[in-house]
Amino acid sequence: MKKVLFLFVAAIAMAAVMSSCSSKKEAKKIGEYELTEVNGKFGMKDVSGHVVLTPDFDQINDMQEFKAVFATQGDLTTIVVNGSIIASGIKVESVTPVENNPAFAYIVADGGKKLLWRLGTGSTFGPFTDICLIEDIVFLNTDGKWGATTTDLHGLAPRQYDKIIVVKNGDNLGVLVHGKEWSMYDRDGVSNGAKYNIPAKQLEKQIKGLNLGDKEVAVANVDWKL
Repeated sequence: MKKVLFLFVAAIAMAAVMSSCSSKKEAKKIGEYELTEVNGKFGMKDVSGHVVLTPDFDQINDMQEFKAVFATQGDLTTIVVNGSIIASGIKVESVTPVENNPAFAYIVADGGKKLLWRLGTGSTFGPFTDICLIEDIVFLNTDGKWGATTTDLHGLAPRQYDKIIVVKNGDNLGVLVHGKEWSMYDRDGVSNGAKYNIPAKQLEKQIKGLNLGDKEVAVANVDWKL
């Protein structure tokens, strides 16, 4: 009897060990991360066991098209890229790839605020009232006033203009801005246009020739020397 009891206990112990090993092998994965679960809520660890997200989320999804992980808690979203949180607890209305530029996407948050996100990284611009990416120029709007920078954060013009047009001649560029009137702007500040071989009074005439219509922001190629 004692022998049978011993074998029975040993079998239970072995089953427990096998079950433990099995659960470790079957730990839920999401990309390179390991999911954790506590009382029906989910968290996430990286490959080294570092806690990236505490187990407070209703769902954690691998958003491969955006090279990121989206975790939701009620109507709030947290976005993780390469083990780092790039946006925490925001109401996301939409995430949309930028047309003709698959390296970027727009995140539209609750209330219409917009971020420009360089996919696969933690690099974001915003949130701003509006953002427009054309070629490598980022147009940023705060409460109706436009400014511009490049995607590598070389500032072009502050956010204080009604209209803003980046003009290019080959690899050179300048910025036409309109407040009360048109003027030229560059990295050294607002200029009268003389350094570009075009007087300020002729700027508006030249702009009309670009056929930009009523666009508030634009990138245009020009013939004059910059």
